[in-house]
Amino acid sequence: MMLTVQNYVNGLKDNKILGTKCKNCGNIMIPLKPVCSKCGSFDVEEFETKGKGVIRSFTVIYVAPEKFKDKVPYVVAIINLDEGGAIMGRLTGVDPNKPENIKVGTKVKFEALVEGEEVVVVFRVDN
Repeated sequence: MMLTVQNYVNGLKDNKILGTKCKNCGNIMIPLKPVCSKCGSFDVEEFETKGKGVIRSFTVIYVAPEKFKDKVPYVVAIINLDEGGAIMGRLTGVDPNKPENIKVGTKVKFEALVEGEEVVVVFRVDN
């Protein structure tokens, strides 16, 4: 399959996070990339993650772009995926008004939020 942004977006809409796995060194890259960011090899293949990981970092958004103003406050996090690689997305299942209760290392699971033609990357705390 051709590595394209559209494949990545279509995967998200189907509740899948697609990345690239280097056949040379095993590096996992999210989203799809034609060249390994670790060893420079062009020998890469599409790879589907299980959509699970842990919170690496997060922030609470209080001032949002116009499109998301009705959603504030909300949490955005960087997630380290279990297979490797990292991805940023909205974090749900937490109270953005109590960020002290959000912990780095907490397990999360991917859930696509499809809004018309657009898809939002969302991770929910995996209890």
